[in-house]
Amino acid sequence: MPKPARAWRAAAALSFILLVAAPAAAQLEPIPQDRGANGLALALRRIGVTPRVLWVTAHPDDENNGMLVRLSRGFGVRTGLLTLTRGDGGQNAIGPELFDALAVLRSEELAALHRYDAVEQYFGLSVDFGYSFSVDETLAKWGREAALGDVVRIIRSLRPDVVITLPLEARGGGHHHQAAGRLTRDAFPAAADPAQYADQGLPPWQARKLYQGGVGGGAIIGEGAATLSVRTGVYDPLLGLTWHQFGSVARGLHRSQSMGQMMAPAGEGAATFVLLDSVPPVAGPEADVLDGADLTFAGVLRYAAGHEKTAPWLRAELAALQANTDAARAAFDAQAPERTIPALQALLAGVQQLQGRVAGAAFDATTGAEIAARLADEERDAAAALWLAHGLDLEVTVDDDVVIPGQEVNVTATVANSGRERVSVEGLSLATSPGWSSRTVEGEGRDLAPGEATSFRFVAVVPADAKPSAPHWRRRPGADRFELLDPALAGRPWAPPLTAVLRYRSGKTVTEATGPARWRYESPLGEKQKVLAVGSEFSVRIQPEVTVVPAGAPAPREFRVAVRNQRRDGSRGRVRLEVPAGWRVEPPEEELRFRSEGEEVPARFTVTPLGASPGAATVRAVFVDAAGREFSAGEQVIAYEHVHERRLVRPAEARVLALDVAVAPGTSVGYVDGVGDEVDTAIRQLGVPLTYLTADDLAFGDLSRFTTIVTGIRAYEMRADLRSFHHRLMGYVENGGNLVVQYNRLDFNRSPEASTAAAPAATVNSPYAPYPAAVTSNRVTDENAPPRIIAQASRLLTSPNVLRAGDWQGWVQERGLNFLAARDPRYENVVAFVDPFPLNEGEKSGALVDALVGKGRWTYVGLGLFRQLPAGVPGAYRLLANLIGRPRAR
Repeated sequence: MPKPARAWRAAAALSFILLVAAPAAAQLEPIPQDRGANGLALALRRIGVTPRVLWVTAHPDDENNGMLVRLSRGFGVRTGLLTLTRGDGGQNAIGPELFDALAVLRSEELAALHRYDAVEQYFGLSVDFGYSFSVDETLAKWGREAALGDVVRIIRSLRPDVVITLPLEARGGGHHHQAAGRLTRDAFPAAADPAQYADQGLPPWQARKLYQGGVGGGAIIGEGAATLSVRTGVYDPLLGLTWHQFGSVARGLHRSQSMGQMMAPAGEGAATFVLLDSVPPVAGPEADVLDGADLTFAGVLRYAAGHEKTAPWLRAELAALQANTDAARAAFDAQAPERTIPALQALLAGVQQLQGRVAGAAFDATTGAEIAARLADEERDAAAALWLAHGLDLEVTVDDDVVIPGQEVNVTATVANSGRERVSVEGLSLATSPGWSSRTVEGEGRDLAPGEATSFRFVAVVPADAKPSAPHWRRRPGADRFELLDPALAGRPWAPPLTAVLRYRSGKTVTEATGPARWRYESPLGEKQKVLAVGSEFSVRIQPEVTVVPAGAPAPREFRVAVRNQRRDGSRGRVRLEVPAGWRVEPPEEELRFRSEGEEVPARFTVTPLGASPGAATVRAVFVDAAGREFSAGEQVIAYEHVHERRLVRPAEARVLALDVAVAPGTSVGYVDGVGDEVDTAIRQLGVPLTYLTADDLAFGDLSRFTTIVTGIRAYEMRADLRSFHHRLMGYVENGGNLVVQYNRLDFNRSPEASTAAAPAATVNSPYAPYPAAVTSNRVTDENAPPRIIAQASRLLTSPNVLRAGDWQGWVQERGLNFLAARDPRYENVVAFVDPFPLNEGEKSGALVDALVGKGRWTYVGLGLFRQLPAGVPGAYRLLANLIGRPRAR
């Protein structure tokens, strides 16, 4: 293959080495396989393996987890995963987070599963704007050149030998996948062209091979081309499972995407690839994507091609390193891991010496930096193996979980020697974010005999101008692309945490180990941990975030404000609401007093929007502390047991929608909660009494007290009690009630008794529909697709609100999904849409389906109201009022 281009500055070489030398942060606690002798055995697989692989996908959950485990765990190859979006346009099967909050959750789920596959995570800046039937639409919304630059940046940063991406073609939808594939195809040569994206300040890089393979929207893999099949159902004794099985365990951490928790069968698993490009061209068939990659230290010679005379000693030096690697692997004994120490000491010392010799050699800047970066990988891998061989442990704890600007936090770092050989602690320091300072309170270097431990204590000081911990990216208004708030973190999942850096001596070799600081605490589920977060002194939240009032009429609405004190001492202040001119607020302000850190104090206000004209207005909560400083933002905490806690900073603002919306008198709603929807909140904002129905209510309660019962999105999938007592809901309908069923997935077409059968198909009639019908995969993704009104006189469109063309405008992300195929003339299709995309051609009905059942009504809603209502779409509220506003038949 050609040598990399040379037209870049030496300063760029240094920044490049710093960027690639430190993999993206993973979860804090290693899995059991990475501990002790087993962890050492896995670490020994990585030393001397110099090639790198980059896999490029569109969303979290696009990856082939078994193949990632095979590459990273099985062969010890440094493997990166570039995910172009953070999955913020998807759905959430475990909670209410959508959009930016879902992006945070799905990013953390990737971090959680990388504990299993040991893969490094990188992200692009494209927004997941929802399902797409068009590559052209996707690239237009993402901005092709900007999205291509994201891929080029990570290729130039990681500098992989092999790049793998998603299929370039598909018969169906999901064209974010194909867009990712095509961008990667174009980035393969672009990353090697110094004239393209020169502003990134990164040296060009030509990867050797590019493959397509993976998942997505009826993907076409290798039609008419030679395919390469790689087995992942291979048993790995160090993992205790096959690579495919271990990957399926990791994949189960995509819980927000309803990934299955069942382990794959033994022996099952393969990945199929097609070679798209190679430099130089690959001759003949291949057996593996790693064909041609030297998985020994001799592989470094590839990066020094043409410099044999400049450094004739390099081959011999690398051979010596390989000999030490082989000796460490041969010495491994699970009962006596310390037997690998002498070979690892020699290996680590040899790598360090070779780094110095390379730095002083007469290489050009490109070659010198490339060899130095590969050796930096090997130094890190050898040091990790040596650490495990010694049985060392570094625990770093802090005395607070959320700190505020100007605060001091106590940090304790304890080094323990659980092995059988002596080590010498040379020193320990803290690596902090810019602007932080720290001082040592206690601790100094000393020898540690087996069984001994030593501690260091520090005080770290948060800078007075520190910003709260939050994503370093945010959505650009009116665009489907994020912007970076800190360019230094381009591609990274998160900003790095507060970290301790230990320097210790093993024999004559000095090396380092690091450990992230964490706060440990007791919970009802046992001891847990958090990464240290920076918060505001006062966090301000306002509820409800969206409320609805009739346009032009005074309609008092209650707002509740909660202010959380993050100062360690007590405090006080006053909170008020800022409203549009002419509106009335009672009381004008409230005084709040705090006694302790973490205390949250509420206040309640009544806002009367006098003469509100149609449209949206903003109500803002402001807390003023005793020093006169104003705080008007709060933190949304995203926390689940399978991920680390993260925070979003959100302005303490509420939207007031002044709408021409009528609600039928006497309406009352029973709500069967699903997952991830805020439709119940919208119903309450319409002023309608709402009761959440429990399993006892569904089984024994008096359902006739409600004029309408609404099931939340995917409720039939998530709630066994709803499926079990569905017959009572149908009895309620037959006796005059109104049942509104929000969209369900294909599981709606299967009864619980058939739970072990094959996956439900749209050809099977649902046991939960009153007449023959089935949920389908039909959807309309263009939020502006014009509606065709089929049932002009339908009460759903006429009472108590007459829906007009304007009510279908301003929708977000999509019209709807999982439409109903109604196969009986007793159903009435109310509206239909046509997507403008050839791969979703034809009119789609089933978005809103109504049926008379006995005396009552059964209505299926495939329209995406769960997205429109939180977004404040006026027409969605008017339609919702009609859906719930039918009177009970008597």
